[in-house]
Amino acid sequence: MKLYFLLILFAQNNIFLTLTNFKGEVIIWKSLGKVKIKGLKKLTNSFLKNFIFSNLNEIRLFKNFKLHIKLKGYNKTKKKFTRLLLLFLQEVTFSLTDDFKEPMNGCKPKKKRRL
Repeated sequence: MKLYFLLILFAQNNIFLTLTNFKGEVIIWKSLGKVKIKGLKKLTNSFLKNFIFSNLNEIRLFKNFKLHIKLKGYNKTKKKFTRLLLLFLQEVTFSLTDDFKEPMNGCKPKKKRRL
């Protein structure tokens, strides 16, 4: 059984997918913006479904493998995309991790007003 890593980076207006093997060699690289049709929004529900089902069929062609999915970043459609992805790759998903880093330094104090 082979282990592959699916790295998903959520940018503000785009989503990047990278499939690597255990050594870190890139096998597949996809971007939501690269397959976008001109004039349509990228982050709609139907566009996310079409992107997952059409572009990740290449992954399902592999035999006897498991996926470790790593999520990074934040996007307004992160929850929807992750749910659709897990439904599509349910039987081959080995684990899922989320590397969302929130700042832990608290709130910035207000500047003093000068008169």
